[in-house]
Amino acid sequence: MRAAPSSVFSLLPGHAGTRAALPAPERLAAVATVLCVHPRRQRDVLAGWLAAREARRLGDGASEALSFRDAAGRECWRLYLLADSDFLAWDDASAALAAAPARSGAWADASRWLRRLRGGWRAQALRLSVLRDEAGHCVLLAEAAALSPLGRSQARRIAAAAGARLDERAHACCCLASAAAAAAKP
Repeated sequence: MRAAPSSVFSLLPGHAGTRAALPAPERLAAVATVLCVHPRRQRDVLAGWLAAREARRLGDGASEALSFRDAAGRECWRLYLLADSDFLAWDDASAALAAAPARSGAWADASRWLRRLRGGWRAQALRLSVLRDEAGHCVLLAEAAALSPLGRSQARRIAAAAGARLDERAHACCCLASAAAAAAKP
């Protein structure tokens, strides 16, 4: 499990103002399983969360996402709703966020093409959770999530559409793994 190393500092009362436009960590953790798309230059999947200063809703339905931007206005983190996510918690986390302005088809296609060409984005299924310290401050945690076959298929489609390389190393469906283990027993 990976923790956002400086997230406690960034959520302390004196620093909360710069992150006020973000969903609370508890609300994100309630969604549980998401597809995280982030720049490859970020070695930690939670680096985008730490850099984020505002969030907006993108899309609707099967490709609904939350887009996080840093202080310079660059996208630094994106979370996608998956079939394995908690839909009611997603609605709760995204309810207060403004919708991102719609891009024209040509602009969106060019942006996706540039991401693919550069190979600069990664996608990984994560299970989000929070940890509270003694003072009650929240730390957002993330670990690789096992996806259902439907969730894995959806994650592949989203990653391809976003121009991101999907990291599937940790994605073994628990029901398939348990079935394989049961079949191996004499």
